[in-house]
Amino acid sequence: MRSGEYARRAGTGLLFLFLAIPVVGQSQTVAAPIVVTVVDENGAAVSGAQVTIREPGLGPVQLRTDYAGNCVYSAQPQAAFAIHVEKPGFYETDESGIAPGQRSVRVVLAHEQIVREQVSVTASTPGIDTQQVPDQSTMNTAEIVNIPFEPSNDIRALLAFYPGVVPDATGQVHVEGSETWETLDMIDGFDVRAPVGGLLSLRVSTDAVRSIDQESTRYPVEFGRATGGVIAYYTGMGDNKFRFNATNFFPSFRDLNGIHFEEFVPRFTFSGPLKRDHAWWYDGVEMEADNIYISELPANADTDLVWRGSNLVKVQENVTPGNILNAGLLYNNYHSPYEGISPLVPQASTVKENTLAWFPYVRDQQNLAGGGLLDLGIGYVRIRDGYEPYGDTPYQINPEIAEGSYFENMMGRSQRLEGTATLYLPPRHGWGEHDMKMGVDLDRIGYNQDQTMAPVSYYREGASPDENGTLERQTVFAQAPAFTMHNVEIGAYAQDRWQPAKGWLVEPGLRFDWDEIVRRPLVAPRLAAVYSPPGDKDKTKISAGIGLYYEHTQLEYLTQTYAGVRSDTYYQADGVTPVGPAQETEFTANDGSLREARAVNGSVGVERKLPWSIIAGANFIDKRTSNIFSFANQSGATALSGDYALTNERQDHFTSEEVDARRQFGDGYTVYVSYTHSAARTNAALDYWPTPSPLGPQQSGPLAWDTPNRVISWGWLPMPLKILRRRWDLVYLLDWHNGFPYTAVNAADQVVGAAGAERFPDYVNLSPGLEWKFHFRGQYWGLRGVIENATNSENPAVVNNVVDSPEYGTFSNFQGRALTARLRLIESK
Repeated sequence: MRSGEYARRAGTGLLFLFLAIPVVGQSQTVAAPIVVTVVDENGAAVSGAQVTIREPGLGPVQLRTDYAGNCVYSAQPQAAFAIHVEKPGFYETDESGIAPGQRSVRVVLAHEQIVREQVSVTASTPGIDTQQVPDQSTMNTAEIVNIPFEPSNDIRALLAFYPGVVPDATGQVHVEGSETWETLDMIDGFDVRAPVGGLLSLRVSTDAVRSIDQESTRYPVEFGRATGGVIAYYTGMGDNKFRFNATNFFPSFRDLNGIHFEEFVPRFTFSGPLKRDHAWWYDGVEMEADNIYISELPANADTDLVWRGSNLVKVQENVTPGNILNAGLLYNNYHSPYEGISPLVPQASTVKENTLAWFPYVRDQQNLAGGGLLDLGIGYVRIRDGYEPYGDTPYQINPEIAEGSYFENMMGRSQRLEGTATLYLPPRHGWGEHDMKMGVDLDRIGYNQDQTMAPVSYYREGASPDENGTLERQTVFAQAPAFTMHNVEIGAYAQDRWQPAKGWLVEPGLRFDWDEIVRRPLVAPRLAAVYSPPGDKDKTKISAGIGLYYEHTQLEYLTQTYAGVRSDTYYQADGVTPVGPAQETEFTANDGSLREARAVNGSVGVERKLPWSIIAGANFIDKRTSNIFSFANQSGATALSGDYALTNERQDHFTSEEVDARRQFGDGYTVYVSYTHSAARTNAALDYWPTPSPLGPQQSGPLAWDTPNRVISWGWLPMPLKILRRRWDLVYLLDWHNGFPYTAVNAADQVVGAAGAERFPDYVNLSPGLEWKFHFRGQYWGLRGVIENATNSENPAVVNNVVDSPEYGTFSNFQGRALTARLRLIESK
């Protein structure tokens, strides 16, 4: 078949181009190459492993495994040779004395373990991966175990120490200026975002997580329906050794108006073989008792004792050497008797919240003839979430504090059934080397909700701090009926990893999406490339890319259209005489007029290995997101009531310039530091909602998590001197950034001034600690103590933003200094 025919087929689409690439050299007579296959301790393929082959008298040859864990050495060794294999997150492996006539070599690369059994094993050293095109940052077991993030039972808290990830006061994170729901959160390859709200609601034990990949730009087309980025968690699995690990036997305390119990969060993991070399199991359990203390509230009503737990159970069976079956079940339970407590919301105005979540899943991987791989998966997320207020006294919002029973009672049930299929083709040669994959993903989302809402009253400032003012506004909600909604999403993609010449790697990809609500075909091309100068010995890497990314249909906006009519009555200064008739407001949506949000994400990055084994990097990102859902008042820009229609008028723009450096010392000791300058802005800084939310003309302004300047650093190092005649390690973290913006309102919840014009004070958290490793009864243990927020910086989480209050601009709910301790099992003899 002539190349011209291939070009004509390529014009019909990227997928056909992939299938049309010829296999060069099939007719040539060449001696059979050596196939090196890299698998983990459970027989699963390890892609992206660096393979170094050394022959006597010759220089080393470096290869990289493909999606199926294979790489090909085409030379013909004349003598016994050796293979060295490494990948971050795994222990290095060496195979020597391999016979020259051997045509295939299988190498086992074992994951790093929290509990290590051999002192002789060496963890792979992170370096510059010139074969990695996405701007991917990975934290493996070493970072998860050693960075002293708090709360240590919430793995989301570790995400704050990626330079592009900013956490908010609720614990949710924002990747490169995005809304939380714009980020694709995955556990073991499945989407685990809340089906309606899009938040990361499922929790998994910190000790059960092997690695976390964070991607914010140049991420491939297999990740769809997310304009913000990707956060992927990969959990552990047992092996041929029975293992047990336990962490956090000690409660922690916080120094805030005296010493207070803060939390008790023990974690346990169990794993081992079901059938040696064929089947294994894993169980990761965590429990939490969290005492939320609000020093500004009365002493007898200043806490919320939260109870939470999760359990991840997994099994794996190697049905055949080429067929691996995995199954898992993640269970979550959450109970908060005073959810929402803060200096502005006392216990009586909070709610009792209970959440149950289940996530069962199955994944089947099958090796195909010729070196291909087929990956099939099915998962099901189900969440039941509800809350109810205390009593039925009228709910009122004063300039300083809320009073009465919370106005809303809600029960919701959501679920997502997800199926995925990915085909990894064997490498092909034609105008270079090609590693190709294609796949489909589909899911069905369902949701039902039952909700009741009582009136809300807004009061003016009183004549004295001890008395309320007069009524300024009262909101009454129509009875909202229970409702059910659903959506079906379909996606397909194809991508090539093309090496046209030495030092170059190009990843073109194409993705198609469609869903039942928006009903518009979405085609998203993406292109990224990496260049590493030949002969530079992987010391320099230059990356660039641009892509079109579409969002999923954010169902939470559509649920607001079921809230019914809201009536607002405004009162004169006496609080009795209405200013006029009640003003009616309704939130509506026309599915046929909606479009899917989309982002154009472009970036350029460079990495360079400097003297003293320092790896430095710089990255620039420009992301423009348009067609984002937002409610707009159809009665005019200045109207406070009327028809708020769901539109695609919102546009966000994010830019960032980031520099970072990392140095790894002997025995894995590491220091990391980064600085980021960024801007996250929108043309719709006010988020209108049927329930209490700011009123006023829409404005441009910063997003609520905008942090123009940020420095983070973390690491662990050996102490040069002994303390109490013991050898200790120093661990630390540092997070400094500008404070978040906030918007001022009056007592009627109407915006005053520019949106986001005010800011919280700068946030500073320096948390150093010491860890002592010791032997006890044949086991190797680690005892660690950390002073969280050692400088006792205030770091407030709440502000009074009501200009009518004499306490306007007063910050509260300070972080305070805390002492935390951790006991963990490091090595089992």
